[in-house]
Amino acid sequence: MRPLIAVVGSADPGRTYHPALADMEIAPRACEEIGTALADAGCDLVVYSSEAQFVEDRVVSGYLSHGDVAPGSIQVRPPYGAGEKDFPMLEERPEVFDVRYESGDDWESSFYRSLREVHGVVLIGGGRSTLITGMVCLAFGIPVYAVACFGGASRRVWDIMNRVTHHAARHEVSTMGAEWGPGAAHRLVQLLRTQQERKDEQQLQETRSRRKAAWRSAFGITVGLLLLCLGLGMIPLTYAVDASASINLTGLIVGALATGTSGAITRNAFDRGEHWARTAALGMSAGAVAFLLFVSAQLAASPEILSGEGARRLLFFVLTVGFVSGFTFDAVYGRLKQAEPPIPPPSMPTSTPPSAANGG
Repeated sequence: MRPLIAVVGSADPGRTYHPALADMEIAPRACEEIGTALADAGCDLVVYSSEAQFVEDRVVSGYLSHGDVAPGSIQVRPPYGAGEKDFPMLEERPEVFDVRYESGDDWESSFYRSLREVHGVVLIGGGRSTLITGMVCLAFGIPVYAVACFGGASRRVWDIMNRVTHHAARHEVSTMGAEWGPGAAHRLVQLLRTQQERKDEQQLQETRSRRKAAWRSAFGITVGLLLLCLGLGMIPLTYAVDASASINLTGLIVGALATGTSGAITRNAFDRGEHWARTAALGMSAGAVAFLLFVSAQLAASPEILSGEGARRLLFFVLTVGFVSGFTFDAVYGRLKQAEPPIPPPSMPTSTPPSAANGG
């Protein structure tokens, strides 16, 4: 796909700019050179108005001076009902222009909507709208080249680019502040292309990161389901073999650890967390603690419960307690932090040796 570049700005001598415009005698030639450089690089051009106060007219002239211009290379985005017949050679070469009317009778709506589609923006001079355009580009990561040497709002955008993070390197921003000279237009196009390459690489890395996170999450959920099945599998296993304290205790331990880990992983997936391995370890520990507390209470009331049929019935409660403890592991650890260690009873005073009592 051919890059789509928007050139935005104005250089009206009758307006007041802040900072003031500079080098206005070479600004029209610079705009034409930018148009030619964009055509040389195979970029499409998007323009909005052919009024003399804006820079698009000169840019289109330079663009059309290139010998080979592809059909539809110049997109014209006028508001509905506005005249667009004043662009150079529009009537002579209509196949080069792609006029796209926008709904609404104000140019702001069509202008700011089109910024979502462009691959780069060139700012020259300009006032409030140019400044807003620069802020939008910096905020949404749109490659931008602010030609600072001609003053206006583009100079303010260039100054802001020295203080915020964007796709242009520091030495590239410094290049934007240089005086206009031979080769400046081609450096402009190259810097826009470099910014777009960095943006594409960043988006590719973000896509890969999201894909890896999705795979990790899917793998974690699969592990959680398998552990849940393992915990539930302890129920038929204990009923399938002869009852003994070792088998019952093994089923209780494996079931509590498996369901506790499964509960933590389920909680992590529910909260859309990424570090499911760490969460699984915390859930397993919470399930183990809950298992010890629950089973120790049962053993205190019925010491022989592990060797009888009661251990099999106890397994249903242990699996539930383990899963809930893993799912709410933060509450379990919060309770453990609040619990105070038991205070040992005070030691009995020892009798004073006779030798000490006699002063010897």
